[in-house]
Amino acid sequence: MKNILVVDDDPEALDFATFVLAPRHEVRTVASVGQCRAELQTRKPDLILLDAMISDLGDGLELTKELKAHPDTHAIPVVMITNVNRVYDYREEIDASYFPHDRWLDKPVKANVLLKTVEELLARDNAPDELPPRRRP
Repeated sequence: MKNILVVDDDPEALDFATFVLAPRHEVRTVASVGQCRAELQTRKPDLILLDAMISDLGDGLELTKELKAHPDTHAIPVVMITNVNRVYDYREEIDASYFPHDRWLDKPVKANVLLKTVEELLARDNAPDELPPRRRP
């Protein structure tokens, strides 16, 4: 069972993520960037679901840059969840080196899409760094 940290200031989004993921994973939820930082001090998650526009405009974006720049958290997969793309799809404009993340999901997220995304990233995280040598017949 993997440990998922959900960071969102919308209680319904936290409840939804918990409902979808809790049957397969341990789910912890926080409602602010500050709470996320505090939670990361106690236990590192296997994956983070993060609202791109939590609290103030851009707080999720800034937190992701911090996470990916820090040696203790850089390898944790981060899934950005946002509904901003309905107005302006800024993903097209942001360079990956400026804004590192592992996957985008648009709100409202469908349960099957959320679960599939989480499972894919966790499987990738558990993949061996090198494939074993092939045996010759």
